[in-house]
Amino acid sequence: MLETTILPDPLYADPEAYDVAFGWDSYAETTALLDVAAALLGRAPDSALDVACGAGRTLRDFARAGLTAYGLDRDARLLRFAKRRLGELGLSAELLAADMRDFTLPQPVDVAANAINGIGYLTGPGDLDRHLAALAANLVDGGLYIVEMSFGPVQAHWLGKGEPWAFERGTLRVMADWRLLSVDEETGLATHEATLIIQRRGEPERRVVCRHEMRKWDQPTFYAHVADSPLRLAQILGRDLQPRDPAQRLTYDDDNVFVFLQK
Repeated sequence: MLETTILPDPLYADPEAYDVAFGWDSYAETTALLDVAAALLGRAPDSALDVACGAGRTLRDFARAGLTAYGLDRDARLLRFAKRRLGELGLSAELLAADMRDFTLPQPVDVAANAINGIGYLTGPGDLDRHLAALAANLVDGGLYIVEMSFGPVQAHWLGKGEPWAFERGTLRVMADWRLLSVDEETGLATHEATLIIQRRGEPERRVVCRHEMRKWDQPTFYAHVADSPLRLAQILGRDLQPRDPAQRLTYDDDNVFVFLQK
């Protein structure tokens, strides 16, 4: 019999299942992004921060690439899992339990990254401005912040549309689905629903459903916040890692892009 658990935001009750669902192999993509950052920085980066690192997918990429790596997240369960997983892979990184709106690293880094729309969790008034200021304070001069995000507005045909996928690791298989249910066009606040079907050998199958709120920034508004920050827009890459014209108007139809902000 399928056991269903309805959870509040965030969807982190089972860090291992979360990591399997969202921990696909991103190493080639991460190193390609680091190459672009190196060209903008004028040298190969030595250190990197994974903002809202979760279970540590991008953090592991940074450590595997030989960088001094830091991971930042508010959720202690995910940080404990990230530390354990790093150890299992023979990798090392420094993990910090902190809010991405207010944090201080032991030393400034060359590169920071915020993957798969993590910046959308900054939903409150002033949150994005506080975050950009804190991030800039923890970058070296000329350092890069790589933000993976999708811009609004969201076209109606995306609402309720499922995006299922599945991954497995050892005796654990996770089937996942992510749906955008609604968007307030005036505020940009969006309701998402994530579903994980967790299958562990020898255990009952579980379904975990989570609804949570994120902000879909439209491009002009996001650019205006960047213009008021210590950072500047340096580059945009598409999902295919090809350069995009920063002046091109993007919407949700354009999928995720990588926005490079430079101090």
